[in-house]
Amino acid sequence: MIGAGTLLFHGLAYLRSSGNLASLGIAVSYLWIGLHAISDDWLIFGIEITPFTDELLLFLLMFGVTGINAVTATKFAKAENWFSSGFKAMGLGKPGLWSVSVGLGMIGAMLAIASNRLETGYALAQLILLLSAFTPSYLVVRGESWQKLQRYALWPAPILLAILILMVRGVIDSPLSEPWSIYAVFSAAITTAAILNHQHAVSDHVLWIGSIAIVIILTLLIPAEDVNLARILLSCQAIVWVGLAVLAVQRDSPSLAGTATIAPWIWLFFFASNLESRLISVEIIPTNFAELDLSVYLILLILIQIPLNFKLGDSGVNLAGRLVGMSELSARMRDSGMMRLWNISFITILLAMLFITNPGTIPAYGMVSVMGLILIYHSVAMRMDMHQGTPRTIIVSWSIAALVLQWRFGFGAFWIALLGVSSVLIISWSELNAKRITEGEKISHQAIMPGNLITISLGFIAVMLMLIGLNEPLNNPLTYGDKFPNDVTNLRFASIAAISTVGGLYLPRASKLEKLLPSAIASIAVLVTIGLAAVSLEDDLTLYLAGMSFVITGAWLAAQGEIRSRMRQVSQRDERLEKYLARQEMQDEIKQSPSASNIKMVDAELLQLSELQQQRSKRRSSSGDYDLVVGDIQHKPTIVLSFIIVTIVVGIFFAWTSGDSLPAIAVASFISVLFIGIARWRADQVNLQLPDIMGIESPVAITMAGLTLIQIAGRLGDANVALEHQWEILVLLGALVILAGISLLGRNDLGLRIPSVLEGIVLLLLISRVLTSLMGIDRIQLSPNYSDELSWVLPVISLEVFLIAAVLLFEWVESERIKRELGDHRGAIGRIIWAVMTISISFGIAGVLAAIFALKNSLRWIQPAVPVGLALFIPISWNALGGWIEVLEGTTSLFMIALGTMALISAISCVVTNKQQWVSSGLWIGHLLIPSGAFGYYQQTSVLMMVLILAVSTTSWLIGVVTLRRGWRIFGAIDLILAWIVAGILMLAGGTSLMLLVMLISTAILLGLVTWLGQEYEEQLAND
Repeated sequence: MIGAGTLLFHGLAYLRSSGNLASLGIAVSYLWIGLHAISDDWLIFGIEITPFTDELLLFLLMFGVTGINAVTATKFAKAENWFSSGFKAMGLGKPGLWSVSVGLGMIGAMLAIASNRLETGYALAQLILLLSAFTPSYLVVRGESWQKLQRYALWPAPILLAILILMVRGVIDSPLSEPWSIYAVFSAAITTAAILNHQHAVSDHVLWIGSIAIVIILTLLIPAEDVNLARILLSCQAIVWVGLAVLAVQRDSPSLAGTATIAPWIWLFFFASNLESRLISVEIIPTNFAELDLSVYLILLILIQIPLNFKLGDSGVNLAGRLVGMSELSARMRDSGMMRLWNISFITILLAMLFITNPGTIPAYGMVSVMGLILIYHSVAMRMDMHQGTPRTIIVSWSIAALVLQWRFGFGAFWIALLGVSSVLIISWSELNAKRITEGEKISHQAIMPGNLITISLGFIAVMLMLIGLNEPLNNPLTYGDKFPNDVTNLRFASIAAISTVGGLYLPRASKLEKLLPSAIASIAVLVTIGLAAVSLEDDLTLYLAGMSFVITGAWLAAQGEIRSRMRQVSQRDERLEKYLARQEMQDEIKQSPSASNIKMVDAELLQLSELQQQRSKRRSSSGDYDLVVGDIQHKPTIVLSFIIVTIVVGIFFAWTSGDSLPAIAVASFISVLFIGIARWRADQVNLQLPDIMGIESPVAITMAGLTLIQIAGRLGDANVALEHQWEILVLLGALVILAGISLLGRNDLGLRIPSVLEGIVLLLLISRVLTSLMGIDRIQLSPNYSDELSWVLPVISLEVFLIAAVLLFEWVESERIKRELGDHRGAIGRIIWAVMTISISFGIAGVLAAIFALKNSLRWIQPAVPVGLALFIPISWNALGGWIEVLEGTTSLFMIALGTMALISAISCVVTNKQQWVSSGLWIGHLLIPSGAFGYYQQTSVLMMVLILAVSTTSWLIGVVTLRRGWRIFGAIDLILAWIVAGILMLAGGTSLMLLVMLISTAILLGLVTWLGQEYEEQLAND
């Protein structure tokens, strides 16, 4: 009935030349077959839909109907019909009769195919039957000769059908597989041959849309719950994508290439991942791919991409090239190149891998192979200059995907090794591009400078090492993941790969980079992260490897890495000197000219350089004959400072965590000395100086400060720290002295640098003592008789010996400057600070010497402020001496009184000898020391305190009158009031009337003297 009805429809269509009847016959015939095929004894409007029970009968019916429909669709391809008009009326365009009728007919045909979905061979045979019939029909519609197509459609079809019938009925045995599968294979091969031989008649749109449709139908038809059937599904899809890729290469078609490259991965994204269950908790189309099968399929898809990208790369494939007029986002993506086939295929693969990589889906070796293959082949393509993508996109996107996979499944060593190899390839290509740009060549690629790519690559490697160091357990490992455990072995291989990358990628190129610091910091981050990971995993071997690599890398960069920077500074020096000499010659010519005027030329640049020279001269001497012109140009060892800082930070970390700073100080000192030596060697080669910090070369100063922080961290981090254990301060002192000596070697301005170095050492020792004392661990001053243990006696005595030597050396420099009639290089504040620092940490001897020498030099340079400053702190040294000399114990107050009294006497003497610049100094010392000393002696107000304040008042008031200084007259009056306040307190406490009488008499004498002197100097006081 179905066949007769189909013939009736088409017969009327031929008789009436009616496109409507033809299209309706095609659509209805398939729908009729589909309903009966899928029916389960349905009853529709009282009509019973009888299902087919014989597979061969259904296939023969479809065979006949399909042949008739294909011929009819070809005959009426350009005829008008209701369906085309209807689509046009809905605004969907006006498709031809062939496409609309065949498209609608496929709905019913798919029903028939779906009814036998569980029988994969039969369903594929039905699908191939449709393709084998309508493919020649389409080619004829597109203008191909039917005579040429007969050998693909008319002749083989009856033969294949006859063989199929014989095999199904058992007349002949079917080899290899079931009859339906054999028929499907041969029919598909014949159809493919027809398409390939007449592909010029098929548009690209039809090919890529048809490919996608076939893949979807295969997915629906082949039940992939069974591993064997899932393998068949992957094989069928592989055939489709390989064929489409071949057509893309032959036709030079971007659309086909894009489909063959991207569509398989999108399919995997939906059907090979667990996306469905995550979204709706139900797997719509269940699949069960064998891990090996899926791995091979993924590698095949990548291999498919290689010829496509290489073939179409030269033609500038850009999938966003037709996005004109769309949104601004589309335009930006198009212009940025993100939609190029190279880039978008790469990113699509990475996204797909992130979703499909799950336990039971893809094994460990499959994941690593796919990720490695995609990265290496893109890198090789870029190195061959055949890549249309951007290197930053490749490195960044792959690294991010690798980090996600590493967090989930580990294998950090593989990712680091792959990224290292890829970076070497890509950056070598980037170097070529950079060279082309410098030569003026315009290149089509977005050339990223090598320095940026090196920083990016090393930065991602450092992050990967961090993940290894975190040592997080893997909850869901991949199959065969135990072959590559996430343990110490992984760390060691990762460390070797990372260090090799630094050595092969960065070090050979360091001297050629414009910006040194970013890539240097990235390389340091890699090496430090290796060390931290080794500490986390308790792997001493890797820790030693990281330390050795750090030292070697730092030494190499210090020697070779800053060549470009040094040459730039040398060029700047030579250029400035050349300009200066040219100006000098011009000035000489003007002076020698007979018509020269008396107008003098002023060089503003030289004035500015002169100010800089004056600032430099306070801490260092002239660098040569042209110090004024080029003295501010110095070699700035950026990389050396970076490595020294990192060394110090690592040393602080280990000192804090271990509570023992001795090894950290020793190792950090050795490494820093190595870096400093190389930096000075390189600076001396180009006759440049290193920048200074407080008169000390910056690398040395930073190292000294860092070692002090290490010592402090060790003391604070030691839970069992004991005051009598002072080995750390001795080791620190030794390291600081060695560094100071290194900074002085080969210098001709020792008169300026020696004081700076000594001040630096003492300042750092003082900071160490103060900070540890504030934390309740140490004392600022160390008494030699506190303990008789060697760990106390030797460090304390050594420290004092050094301080004495430092004070004597400082004084020797002062005396030499005086002999050579050089100017004062420190000033009053500098002398006070030097003496105060020494006094603070000395147990007496060095402090007293420093005060004596400072006082002596203040007399030489006439600096009255120095004695006042010393007077405030010299009691500290006296008290320190009393701590270990019994005779002096408890005499600090008396010492203060005596010192204050001597100061008052000196003030009186200065008035007599007319050296009034020292008068205020003596009076201030008396005011500061005498009352406080008297109070400290009795720990309360006393008659002695009253008498001494009265003496201070008398001295101040009388000197104020004699020297006509109103201020001291006022201070004298205030002192008298204070003395009476003390007397009042004593009277309230039970003082005698005799004391009061003495106070009254003393006051009367004082006032009498003041009155008498006031009358003597009445005229001068009136003018004052």
